[in-house]
Amino acid sequence: MVTRLPSWLFITLALPIMGFALMPIMRAALGIDDTIQISYLTTIMLLIGGLMCGLTGMLLLTRRQPDIQHKPNSNTTNENPKAALIHATGLLVFTGIPLANFLACYFFWVRYRQSSATLDTHGREAICQQLTFYLFLMMCLFMALLYVGVFALMLLLVLHFIVSVIATLQALRGKLFRYPANINIIDRNIDSTDNTNTTNKANTD
Repeated sequence: MVTRLPSWLFITLALPIMGFALMPIMRAALGIDDTIQISYLTTIMLLIGGLMCGLTGMLLLTRRQPDIQHKPNSNTTNENPKAALIHATGLLVFTGIPLANFLACYFFWVRYRQSSATLDTHGREAICQQLTFYLFLMMCLFMALLYVGVFALMLLLVLHFIVSVIATLQALRGKLFRYPANINIIDRNIDSTDNTNTTNKANTD
């Protein structure tokens, strides 16, 4: 039954729920408020609830994208900045805007994927990374109910920053970066290409 519901419904529910939880934290971080005007437990529960809605919407969005058969294209040099842009969207998580990294990544993937198999592959890899990140984030939030998840959350954010930067730099060099611990939520091997040295190559996991 859930798969029949519009994906935007879950995204629309997730944004205000997560925004309500993150706003007091952002206000305190910017010095607007002296203290965080929301309890720790309330923040965690709101983030978990928002992520549940958000993940449902994100999964529906990605799973409903049709497969595309691309024509061979040997001129991939001009695609490197676009591929780098797709991977760089992962850094938007540090803006504090709910789901910004996924929504931007999804936008650029959908926009570029029809023009190039290479960009489609980069987009699939990046999309899987965003979804994997949010799944791990939810696990950290559940552990944060016992406070031990706070350290796991900090480690997750550091690792996410590192792999996002590496993937962006690799894309600029014309290489496809395989994110470690990436969950293959959507098929990442359709029309899989690695444009190393500006040539199309099939990638295998």
